[in-house]
Amino acid sequence: MIEYVTTYWYLFVILIAMIVLTVFVSGKALSASTKRRQEMNEMMEKAKRAKELRDAYKELNAEKIANAPAAALFEGIALNLEYTCQKAEDTDSFYDSMTSGQKNVYALYYLLTDAKEATLSAFFKSSYRPLTSDAVNAAKEIFDSSIYKIIETMFSFYDENGESAPSELSEIDRLNSEFDAFINNNDLFAEVGIYIKENPAQF
Repeated sequence: MIEYVTTYWYLFVILIAMIVLTVFVSGKALSASTKRRQEMNEMMEKAKRAKELRDAYKELNAEKIANAPAAALFEGIALNLEYTCQKAEDTDSFYDSMTSGQKNVYALYYLLTDAKEATLSAFFKSSYRPLTSDAVNAAKEIFDSSIYKIIETMFSFYDENGESAPSELSEIDRLNSEFDAFINNNDLFAEVGIYIKENPAQF
């Protein structure tokens, strides 16, 4: 046996390498499977929560608006508007038919969720007017002037096709960082919810 190993040592090296590789690949596959399962669970939880919020705020009245937690109120109304818009035969006409308050909520929901999941600039890259311009107007009406200024400046860097100049990339990165800090230190969902409470007739 010793003589065989000595003679064919390279075969044992290959065998060991294959075992190590198999263990490594199995570990990576297990990790990928776990990650996919976790992502699927997160998606299911997100969908479940969205339905619960839609159901909770589908029918509104002055008392419900007054007593609702501000952040949940904003998200529930926005999700209902999003759901109804997606089901509409003509989404542009549905959007045009919204009240100014509903447009403010709808536009800011997309802006804030894009910013939380990615960056503020992601919203202006992937969305078009009038949604982007309405989001800027809504921010001016609802948010603190310092937050609005970041949003308004970011909007100015993008054309109607969601394109920005390469020379503006460093400034865009800076604004993304500043806005991210605002999101982490301020409950902007609640601020929109307070706006809804102050304007119940719009909803």
